[in-house]
Amino acid sequence: MEYLRYYDEIVSRRQSCRDFADTDVDTAALTEITEYNELVPRLLPDVATELHILEGSVAEAVGKSVGYNGFTVQAPRYLALFSEEAPHYLENAGFIAQGLTLKLTQLGLDACWLTVNDAEAAAQGIGVETDKKLAVFIAFGHGNKAVKDVRLDIKSPSNVKMVTRENKAAPKISMNDLLFSKVYGEPVNMELLYTELEDALLSIAVAQSFFNRQPYRVIVDDDIISLIGLKDELTTAEDALLNYGIAMFNFYAVLDSTRANVRMWSFEDAGRDLKLPGNARYVAKIRI
Repeated sequence: MEYLRYYDEIVSRRQSCRDFADTDVDTAALTEITEYNELVPRLLPDVATELHILEGSVAEAVGKSVGYNGFTVQAPRYLALFSEEAPHYLENAGFIAQGLTLKLTQLGLDACWLTVNDAEAAAQGIGVETDKKLAVFIAFGHGNKAVKDVRLDIKSPSNVKMVTRENKAAPKISMNDLLFSKVYGEPVNMELLYTELEDALLSIAVAQSFFNRQPYRVIVDDDIISLIGLKDELTTAEDALLNYGIAMFNFYAVLDSTRANVRMWSFEDAGRDLKLPGNARYVAKIRI
């Protein structure tokens, strides 16, 4: 299987884009994306998915069924990932689509994940015949370089900031806030983390999430990493599950690029008392 240099792609280059140039994506790149979809790892290989690459004109057809507050980002192309409905299908879709997003980055393309507000209406607008449900919708193309590179930083409905990016990628959440040791709330001694594990954990800290809210935490134990979801007023239930898939892909891909025989994330029970507060829930674990 082809492996990207995931750490470099995630930490150094991956950025969300909301302003695209009119330039279309060349055929060779579209072919690479389609081919990579057959190679990208899956959380749940038995859950069937379909990838469709759509022209920019579909934006008018899908209308307010995707996007933010009735606004759809205009782009030359869109990725639409449909999935069989099964337990954890959205986490799986987020996992797959993050791999595809990083492939776009490798190809020098920019991307923006859009919230699916009405999957049925969006599917009708897209117009493909499928028995699967729309899970992920991503705008992509060449970013408009004339626009200053900023990202949304939304703390609450009344506290929204535009943050200018620096050349060096910085975590969207600090490692001290993201990580706990063995149980929720217990600080991690970062000096005890070996480099490969620290890099994989950092890739979760820089992972994109809807509105950059990062509504999750990570518990680090001697043998297991546990992903913990947090309740968030601005994140829908569907977007939260996609967020988990994105974070899980980043961690898995970085760790898998530095060591052999990395195990996949599992949705089995935590198997231990993580001492979670009322606003948190266990999502998944991966053995290290």
